[in-house]
Amino acid sequence: MTKTRVAILGGGLSGIVTAFYLSAPEQRRKYDITIYQLGWRLGGKCATGRNPEHGERVQEHGLHVFMGAYQNAFRMVQEAYGEAQNLPFETWDKAFTQQTTLTLMDRRNGEYEPWPFCVPVMPGTPGLTEAPDIWGRIAQVLEWIESEMLGTHGITFSNHPDLSSLPWWRRMIVRLFLGIEHLVAQAASVLIRDAMQLVQTLVENPAKHGAHHHNLLADAASGLRSWIQRRARPLLEKDADLRHFWIFVDLGLSSLIGSLRDGLLFDPEANLERVNHLDYRDWLRSHGADEITLDSSLIRSLYDLIFAYPQGDWTKPGEVEAGTMVVSLMNTATYQGAIIWKFNSATGDAIVQPIYEVLKQRGVKVEFFHRVDRLVPSADGKQIESVELGRQVELLGGDYDPLRQLKSGQYVWPDRPRFEQIRDGDKLRASGADLESHWTEWEDALPPLTLTAGDDYDALVLAIPPAAHPIICRDLIAQKSEWARFNNTIRSTATQNLQTWMDQDEVGLGWTLPTLVGAFDKVNLNTWCDISEVLGTEEWPKDSGICTEQIMCGPLPCKDTLPPSSDHDFPVREQRKVDEFAEQFLEQQGERFWPGGFGPGAPKGGAIRSTYVRANIDPSERYTLTVRNSTRHRMTASGSTYSNLYLTGDWIQNGQNLGSFEASTISGMLASHAISKFPTDIRGVDAEALTQAEYPARPSQARGAFVKHPGMVTFPGRITLDNTTMWAFLLDADYDLMAGYCRRMFDEPSGGEVRVRPMTSKMMMTIVDIGTGRFVDEPGMGWSPERELTFWIPAVRVEERGGKEVATHFDMVMPYLVLDNPVAIASGREIFGYAKQKGWITLPDDEGNSARDLNVDLFATKSFGKTSEQARHRLLTLGHKGEKESAALSGISGFGDAVKSLYHHVGKSGDGWHNSLKLDFEILGDALHRRVPQLFLKQFRDVHDGDRACYQAITEAIGEVTRFDAFPRLTTFDMTLEHLDSSPVAKDFGIAPQQRVHGVRLKYDMTILPGKVLWQA
Repeated sequence: MTKTRVAILGGGLSGIVTAFYLSAPEQRRKYDITIYQLGWRLGGKCATGRNPEHGERVQEHGLHVFMGAYQNAFRMVQEAYGEAQNLPFETWDKAFTQQTTLTLMDRRNGEYEPWPFCVPVMPGTPGLTEAPDIWGRIAQVLEWIESEMLGTHGITFSNHPDLSSLPWWRRMIVRLFLGIEHLVAQAASVLIRDAMQLVQTLVENPAKHGAHHHNLLADAASGLRSWIQRRARPLLEKDADLRHFWIFVDLGLSSLIGSLRDGLLFDPEANLERVNHLDYRDWLRSHGADEITLDSSLIRSLYDLIFAYPQGDWTKPGEVEAGTMVVSLMNTATYQGAIIWKFNSATGDAIVQPIYEVLKQRGVKVEFFHRVDRLVPSADGKQIESVELGRQVELLGGDYDPLRQLKSGQYVWPDRPRFEQIRDGDKLRASGADLESHWTEWEDALPPLTLTAGDDYDALVLAIPPAAHPIICRDLIAQKSEWARFNNTIRSTATQNLQTWMDQDEVGLGWTLPTLVGAFDKVNLNTWCDISEVLGTEEWPKDSGICTEQIMCGPLPCKDTLPPSSDHDFPVREQRKVDEFAEQFLEQQGERFWPGGFGPGAPKGGAIRSTYVRANIDPSERYTLTVRNSTRHRMTASGSTYSNLYLTGDWIQNGQNLGSFEASTISGMLASHAISKFPTDIRGVDAEALTQAEYPARPSQARGAFVKHPGMVTFPGRITLDNTTMWAFLLDADYDLMAGYCRRMFDEPSGGEVRVRPMTSKMMMTIVDIGTGRFVDEPGMGWSPERELTFWIPAVRVEERGGKEVATHFDMVMPYLVLDNPVAIASGREIFGYAKQKGWITLPDDEGNSARDLNVDLFATKSFGKTSEQARHRLLTLGHKGEKESAALSGISGFGDAVKSLYHHVGKSGDGWHNSLKLDFEILGDALHRRVPQLFLKQFRDVHDGDRACYQAITEAIGEVTRFDAFPRLTTFDMTLEHLDSSPVAKDFGIAPQQRVHGVRLKYDMTILPGKVLWQA
């Protein structure tokens, strides 16, 4: 059988995991695999080196640990330890030390105070036993809150009867009931009955619950949070323990509330993009989190953990996608054993070396000293035609043996090439050249190597991070818009590492608290950890006096773009910078942590026995960030747009989408699955969905960046519409006519991929007066007012399931929009696809409008004909007839109330919701959360054949209501809807052109968020 030849470009963790699963026994040797690796070692950011001149010390890129929720990473390590012959430890579990205690540096009034705490050990073993359900963890968090309120903080919360004999969920509800004084008793009792039933049942069977039930539970959690806050807030300044308790409670409940209300627990994949335009802190704030929590070291430590500081600027708050962060934290909450598992040897030796041993045993080839210089696509954009590689050295023998054996017998990765295996090895050693550096002065020893599709490989796997793509994928970026968009969106940062070896243990040095310390953001080495476990694998002389080892890491200030490779002095400058940071940390902060080893401004004599400082600046070393709105532009493992190119790395769509061991492992598994359909079980992710070719291989259709020019009136990003007044009306319309319109606009162009149905025979008509409209990302453009008439079709997207059409998403469709602002017309049509037309609108308070009428004129053709002039014609007249108080309107206090009222009003009307659709209240989840999804057919006529579209797509954008007020008065008008041949609104939708209508007046602020493409021709 002919084997499929797979070339893996890059030997970082994802690359070797891809090879690990492609070469698994289950594959039956179907693949001939070669890894091409820069320099002398594997592992990427996890690569480590042993320094023989300094006691075989471990030299890391930074602090690496496993979290107890890393199901796939643990399983992969367990499999490797079960197969490898030369192991650093007898069994996989001996490679780890579990860490259950942590210390955060809590900033108060400009000072930092230690905040130690213990995270409980949970049942199970990651990788071996099934991960717990998130609902069980939610129940445990609520149990903990209750126990703390009755125990440690009982004095603060004990002003109610003893509830300890009740089940936890009844105690929570009773406390909630006693604390919500501002609710009407009847409403509170309903809330409590619902919440009592939900809290119990959701734990038992979450599958039976939907968004409606989640919203009820969110209301209960919100009430509990408010109750605790009212009692605890006045005491927080003086009671540090209570403040810490409140921060944990507030973060936990705010996360629960937001996850429930934004659908991240109900259907995270469908709802991530709805919140990923927000930074994580802003998302918490939007769901009521306390500023004390948002400014706490607990939140800051989460940003520190993932180096979430663009350009390495740790002095700023940081940035990470809200939805991605929330889902990651939900995964972390399902940890087993300890929350953190430290390595008992170097990362490369404990994790990468066993994998390499297995790959070698299975016949996987690794070509060290091969630098990937360029991927060359075919002219038609269908495949990667060739790969150009630089060959850094010439070997003396056959294959390069990268590992070195210590006196103990352990095989390790050296911190430098094994010069004895290299021709001119002495010359390389004497030069001091760094073969892993993009800026090395070393000249390649051999001519370039070109790999050709069909001759040298059948499938390529790109396992090199995005920071290198502008260099090696420059042709792909120039050829395909997907690659250009990805390159423009994904950001990375440089990082730094400091390791110290000291002459006393931590207690002797004066630190008696937990030795994993985070959130010390006074400096950019914000995290440190005692890693003395690895000392047992180092070989220091007996008289070295070394007793303990520490590692510190943090972001490194950097630019987004790299200097050219000809700037050979760049690494020297960066090393000088990190040396200064390390020196400042030890001199200025050493005494804070280790008073036994440091005095004011300097270490005590002999306290520090060795140091290692590293700047991680190379393209493959930079940490990939997850800034706002970036995940949506990540490609899948098989979504490269080239038929023979697969992708892997923590930078692809992997279900985690934050840099970590687990994300890298999953990505490697996904790449293997994309090629071979193995492994079939990737825990916690949908392998089929994440290996679909979201951007299938296709010919080149390069689209460049949008060219800006003077006089532009359209701009990207969010649009705010503040101080808006709306008059809203419900009109009877013809369902079949509306359904026909939806089919023409969505079903037919997309070939049925997007199918849309009206929800009811009611159509909504609104007239709005926007006080201030702004392009958020172009503040220099100023603001403008706008008036607008809109006809709305409440609609749903549907799918066929079991022979029936089932509603899946709620959207508002707008067949007619008339407005007076030319900027809004241009931007609406060009960016989103709004069918906007030029018009003039008269409002009740306008000068000279004593009758308080609403009138709309349209630039249109009244009657089709050669002699007809397009001109200003009356479209709509609303003659004011009076207004009166409405009991129903007086009960509306928020946008969600308005949506509920409208839903029930239509449901009770004669026609109600259309009987062909099974419509649940849950379908309005977006609207209940103050979001109005809007659906468009965006298209442009072809310049040559005007009957065809040169661009056609179905898009969706969200209008997010940020403020809402309803006036409790019902206004009556006599409506006349004129017939205009070019815009026959009444005829198109079966609306009676003359009728008496009743409307409501509303005030609100809204933000139009960047949209997404649902289908594109």
